[in-house]
Amino acid sequence: MSLRLKLFILIGGAVFFATSGVTAVALWREVIRGQELLAREGVALASTAAAASSHWLEAGGPRAGADAALPSVLDRLMRSAPLDRAWVVDRTGKVVACASKTGEPCPDGLQLTEFQAADWALQALMRLIHPEGIVASAPVLRGGEVVGAVRVDFTHEEVIGSARDLALGASILGLFWIVLGLMMAVIFISRVTRPLVRLVDAAGHLAEEQGVQLEVPEEQETADLVRAFNRMSSRLEERRAENQRLIAELEERVEQKTREVLKADRLATLGGIAAGFAHEIGNSLNVIRGYAAVAERELPEDHANRPDVSAIRRETARAAELLERFLVFARARASHAFAQPIGPILSEAVEVVGPAAHQAKVERSVEVPPDLPEVVIDAGLLRQAFLNLCVNAIQAMAPGGGGRLAARAWRDGAQVVVEIRDTGPGLPEETARRVFEPFFTTKAEGTGLGLAIVRQAAEAHGGSVEVQSAPGQGAAFRLRLPVAVAEAPQVGAVEGSE
Repeated sequence: MSLRLKLFILIGGAVFFATSGVTAVALWREVIRGQELLAREGVALASTAAAASSHWLEAGGPRAGADAALPSVLDRLMRSAPLDRAWVVDRTGKVVACASKTGEPCPDGLQLTEFQAADWALQALMRLIHPEGIVASAPVLRGGEVVGAVRVDFTHEEVIGSARDLALGASILGLFWIVLGLMMAVIFISRVTRPLVRLVDAAGHLAEEQGVQLEVPEEQETADLVRAFNRMSSRLEERRAENQRLIAELEERVEQKTREVLKADRLATLGGIAAGFAHEIGNSLNVIRGYAAVAERELPEDHANRPDVSAIRRETARAAELLERFLVFARARASHAFAQPIGPILSEAVEVVGPAAHQAKVERSVEVPPDLPEVVIDAGLLRQAFLNLCVNAIQAMAPGGGGRLAARAWRDGAQVVVEIRDTGPGLPEETARRVFEPFFTTKAEGTGLGLAIVRQAAEAHGGSVEVQSAPGQGAAFRLRLPVAVAEAPQVGAVEGSE
């Protein structure tokens, strides 16, 4: 539906309902007023007949000869006015005489006064629909005493006749105003929508043409809209040039990322091959280390080759350990994760490093609240991560002799936080930033894979690890793991092997 049609329907509807409402209210009031006047006329007619009927009615009932006199009074009354019925009742409300054009019987009942309660508005309208007349009444007085009443019933045609004339006149007048309002609406809509149509056509060509500009009309509101369109057209032209530049840059970045993905895929393939080589080399080193241990055991203490054999066994053991750590970092294994408390795993890791801590004179402490929620974890993988952190902390404090290793856990919203803090020399900012990178180490004999395995374990459980440290202030490593829920997802395949 077009805007022009919507405006036409809106204005036309407003004119129609406004005109119809005003006409209906005026018609309603005139109908009620006409029926009130008709009721008063009926009272006057009944009063005339009541004066004549007073000669034939007494307190005890009708007089002799009333049976013949009263019908003649009613006949004259019926001929003088458009009535359907006229009847006389005695003091008790019993019908004494009745005249009816329609043959409808006259009802009993006595109206002692000519004043009646006012009709309610809907009753006046109902008389226009149903064949109901207007009944008026006047008392019959004899010697100042009410001895009966005369009642008259106007014809239905008399009731609706004036209303029909009023409705016809009001309809003609209302139709005139409706037609006039619709004509004005057409003129108004045409002036309003003409600039909008030009604006729509220009908007349709905006994607094809550059710098579309429209002439500003005289109407203030439409002029503001056209000026806004012209500004938009200018900005779109600027954005078009900017988008062309961004698209060129994006295509260049996509090409670069594609090269990086291909390179990463090649590196992943090489990593798998390297892991296989490392496994085979590790087997060979274990064989060499075994034979070197046997040779060292069989050589006398003062044999000239014994130091050489010891050096072979020591270096092969070191190389095998390096390869084993590499395999732990590079090899994937199936997860055995389920919801369980983290306190026993943390306590076990701190207990395992007890001999090394005693030798380095490092005090240990574990603090785990009893109401700590469970987490979905692989106990073996997380125990290895805690053990790596504890060993690193003790090694950092060993050169100075003494210190404190504090392990604690607490809940932080939807996460469980595990912190392992030491009082060692701390880490420089550059070291702290790179400490979780594989093969990054500051130790002379380190492999650089211990903390990389810690980060790997944390991410495999949907968590993270962070370090807070400064030179001379120790270091604090925090693992953040999600709290177990009713239907916690299983941890996927994780990197590492015990």
